[in-house]
Amino acid sequence: MFAKNLISRKPVIFLNGALVLFISALATVTAQAQRPLGIDVSSYQSNNVNWASVKSGGYTFAWAKATEGVSINDADFGVNEANAKSAGVPIGAYDFAHPEDNTPLAESSHFWSIAENYIEADGKSLMPMLDYETFPGTVVGASTYADWANLWCSNVEAFAAAKGVAIKPVIYISACNTPELGSEDNSTIAWIANYNGVAASTGNPWEDAGGCSENEIWGSGVWNIWQYSSSVTVPGITTGPCDVDVFNGTSNSLVSTLLIGTIELASQITNVTVAAGSTATFNVNAAGTGMLGYQWQFNQKNISGATNSSYSITNAQLANAGPYSVLITNSVGSITASAFLSVLAPLINYPGAALDPSNMVNWWTGDGNFNDIYGVTNLSPSGGLSYTNGKVGLAYRFDGSSAYMTSSAGEIAPPWTISAWVYFQSASGVSAALMGDGTYSLKLQQYDHTADVGISKSLVADYYFSAGLTANTWNHLAISYSGSAMDFYRNGALVTSQVYSNGVAIATPSGLELPRSNIGVDTFSGSPDDFMLGAVDELQIYTRALSASDIASIYNAGSAGLVRAPQFTSITNLGNGQIKLNLVGQTGKPITIKSSPDLINWPTAAIAQNPGGVTNYIDTATSSTQKFYQATQKY
Repeated sequence: MFAKNLISRKPVIFLNGALVLFISALATVTAQAQRPLGIDVSSYQSNNVNWASVKSGGYTFAWAKATEGVSINDADFGVNEANAKSAGVPIGAYDFAHPEDNTPLAESSHFWSIAENYIEADGKSLMPMLDYETFPGTVVGASTYADWANLWCSNVEAFAAAKGVAIKPVIYISACNTPELGSEDNSTIAWIANYNGVAASTGNPWEDAGGCSENEIWGSGVWNIWQYSSSVTVPGITTGPCDVDVFNGTSNSLVSTLLIGTIELASQITNVTVAAGSTATFNVNAAGTGMLGYQWQFNQKNISGATNSSYSITNAQLANAGPYSVLITNSVGSITASAFLSVLAPLINYPGAALDPSNMVNWWTGDGNFNDIYGVTNLSPSGGLSYTNGKVGLAYRFDGSSAYMTSSAGEIAPPWTISAWVYFQSASGVSAALMGDGTYSLKLQQYDHTADVGISKSLVADYYFSAGLTANTWNHLAISYSGSAMDFYRNGALVTSQVYSNGVAIATPSGLELPRSNIGVDTFSGSPDDFMLGAVDELQIYTRALSASDIASIYNAGSAGLVRAPQFTSITNLGNGQIKLNLVGQTGKPITIKSSPDLINWPTAAIAQNPGGVTNYIDTATSSTQKFYQATQKY
């Protein structure tokens, strides 16, 4: 089909079999047994090809012409596809390109409309091929011939992906015409035509190119398929000599390179939560054609030696918490599966920790997990969320494009207060949300006023404070809303109570509710949008408008944070066999006190109410023997 300096293409077919198919041909193929042979056909061979004879003659893969341009459909394409597969000869479909007449979209769409049903992961179909032979000097719908070919290939890849089939297109071109394809390209499979008379069993298409300035764009000496002659008589074809081809490898590598297969997740990886010091294990269940390869990553960086379908972290600590993913590969392509590891470490109080104000309902610390340590609303992570060093321990890190968290919590009617440490970075969008649910959104960057903090109500208005957060540093942010007045605090100090809309100062609108269903994004568009960039730490929500002194106390605690665990602060001997134990804990949550004489049995001694964060317990049953105490709060 192809002469040394010009491709004069007849319809062509190639046969390629799986390993077991090729073994059956070994007896009839001797000198060339190490390189599988194939053919390519079209209506030139008519529909009288005896595919069983082709196979028994040692030709084990094929391509059949499907289309030429946008107006010619090969009359024998369907017959050749069906009969070749029935005889056990894997076969692909090709389009004879006319870039001088058609756009790549028009031609690839027409090819797909004819060949779609024959491009499938059935273990019998080969990758589709672009037959690139005509280069008259003009190109339609692209800047160059290389650009046209790239667009055709990417379109066909997208068409196949839409029906769940992963492909890597083949480009057929003569050795002399390869300069038309531009620079190095690893996204396609190289099929080179050159009738150079070199032995197909040992030679290659780059030898004796007849003075051509060939361009080995796939790499020096690289080729996958070589059309080495157009004048071989093939058993089963009675219309005359046929184009014949050879694959650069074994029948097994031919299958892994050319056979359309699958790679898919049989089930998603599940998020893992473990106590600190325990072993955490991720498992992925994937299936696909040929051997699967695995590479696990943490925070998007490869983990050395983690190349199995499971990965375990022994003695998991907070530093191990975060996003894990696994890249799964085979000859078809690759897929990625992701999950998060949450590590639950004992809650501790840092020196100087302040008491939390009353009426808290949610507290997400960001310390290696998504748990609400005050309420019952745990979060679920999505996208490129990770952890980073926070103001108090660790913090949630948002990438500005895909990271966010969701919860099942509904809106909170006023009064309310939100308090958080925010490492603010300017996001690339027109606005960026700290929290949102599609109806209400609390913005770190308000729409059209991206240097300002604001709150939006869908289909009503965007409200904003004419002030925002300082970029690239930790800010303490608090917004306190009574239902009639809204105050914005930054770093413990009141910034403003004045709200604007459309550039006009207005009275604070009433009835604005605080959304809690999404953190790090909004959903005004019906899907996640307005992604924030930066980090959030110690996110707390209260069902009252905190006072200026409350907010200043949170800010002044700084990296010590708030009291998050019950703690004995002192013991007082009251005499007469009585002692008083003084405690602090999360405000409003009762503290369970247990006692033991032997550190083995721990009966409950009392449940101390704790409305203000400070409480005590008087034990009237002490004796001269030793006694141990334990304090817990529900978490």
